[in-house]
Amino acid sequence: MVSIPLKTDPGFLQKTITGLTDQIDLFETFQSLSLKIISQFNLEDIFSTFTSIVKEITHYKSAAIFMYDPSKDSYHLAWQSDSMAPEDQWAGLDDKIVSWVMSQGRWTVITDLQDKKANCIKSILPLKNPKHALGFMVILTEHTPSAYNRKIGSILEFVASQTAISIENQDLYSKINQSNAYMTDMLESISNGIIATDLSGCITKINKNATAILGIKGKKIIGRHFDTLVSGSLKKKLHEIFKAALGHNLLPEIMISYSPFKEVDIFLGITASLLADKTKETNGVIFSFRDMSASKEIERLTRLDEMKSEFVSNVSHELRTPLSIIKSYTEALITQVSPDDSDTRENFLSVIDSETDRLSGIVSNLLDLSRIESGKFALNYSMIDLVQLINSVVSTFKPKLGNIRIFTEFGENLPLINADSDKIKEVVINLVSNAARFSPMGGTIHIGLETQKGYMLCSVADTGIGIPEEAIPHIFDKFYRVDNSDTYEIEGTGLGLSIVRHILQMHKGKIQARSVLGKGSVFTFRLPL
Repeated sequence: MVSIPLKTDPGFLQKTITGLTDQIDLFETFQSLSLKIISQFNLEDIFSTFTSIVKEITHYKSAAIFMYDPSKDSYHLAWQSDSMAPEDQWAGLDDKIVSWVMSQGRWTVITDLQDKKANCIKSILPLKNPKHALGFMVILTEHTPSAYNRKIGSILEFVASQTAISIENQDLYSKINQSNAYMTDMLESISNGIIATDLSGCITKINKNATAILGIKGKKIIGRHFDTLVSGSLKKKLHEIFKAALGHNLLPEIMISYSPFKEVDIFLGITASLLADKTKETNGVIFSFRDMSASKEIERLTRLDEMKSEFVSNVSHELRTPLSIIKSYTEALITQVSPDDSDTRENFLSVIDSETDRLSGIVSNLLDLSRIESGKFALNYSMIDLVQLINSVVSTFKPKLGNIRIFTEFGENLPLINADSDKIKEVVINLVSNAARFSPMGGTIHIGLETQKGYMLCSVADTGIGIPEEAIPHIFDKFYRVDNSDTYEIEGTGLGLSIVRHILQMHKGKIQARSVLGKGSVFTFRLPL
């Protein structure tokens, strides 16, 4: 065998070794950059990591990121450095240039590198994956053409591609979180108690209603076996239901008495069904618990408690508003208004008088409510003339109604009625006040009075915003207020109509309401002759 000596050029070997070393260094750089970027799941963190890497590579003066919005088929500004002036973002760019760069998918220098007059170099770095473009980065750097080479381009393009992947991962991660949040919200919105378990009986999901109904305490519930949360007959019954469910048996709702707390007994309705994955493979059981002892009385008391809490909040606001106005106008009269300025003083005193009446009305309602609740709401009967009473109320309201017009129409030879003058006056004042408050400027209020089949009928009609049909059965309930955008700014405690109904009932009378939303309302009350 003949041995052929190998002649090797030392310079060639050195170049090869240097080239391999550079490639290894570049590979390690790519690996390090990739780990930095794809470990982020928050869009702001992704942008922060991406821009800091680009900054380190290019030493840019300023930069901006534009993301593609498919719904508008355009790019919008998503991030920019503090040094990026608005006029520099799109300067020298147009849709054709951007479209061409995005189609090429490569880092592209827009500025002519040979242009010595250019004070900076602008380039575009696409953010895209193999399927579609996500956006691009505009980079402004010092005018140093020598800094632009293929190695830097490779690194930037790699960083951009990893960033695009990370952005899509973040979007997917966000959708998963939204889906989980949606499922959690849906689970919590169910009025029944829900417990989901795996095939071994360990809990995978539970809603708050389940913990409330079963009296479960403690935070670490997920992962525990369901029989560690309950005891006695319920524990035994759940084992039977669990076993029957896994055996694919048809399960009717099971009724059982259970005591989640001392001296508290409830009737539970329990059902169970199987859970399956996408392949229809059984992977768990879901229990549903229904509190059968909940009654309308409990619901009524709960609602009453909520209404009272809301009422306290409303009253606090209603009292604070007139008091604040009275205080501010009084201070202005003392410190700012000249004694000789009679017009201003009269105007300010008129406001104070109006707010005092409003405050007095609120306090009067509160006192009436207190008397009603305590059973001390007494009537002082006398023969009264309703025509005279209504005219008195109208004369009081007319100066305060602005351009809302008020009309009266009375039948002939109307008789006197036996009633409490102050209380019936309170009824009329309340109805007229409501008509005025819920009427737009320029509206009208019509008050009618007539006799009919042994009753005196009084109607108060307005051309106001009206009442939704579903709200009419509730408007005479204590604390109730129609809750919509039209009434949000209108003050009120939700007591007036309730007190009106109570006064009329004590007089053996009645009141009813008719309304057309957006056109007005008519309140009609009757008193026996």
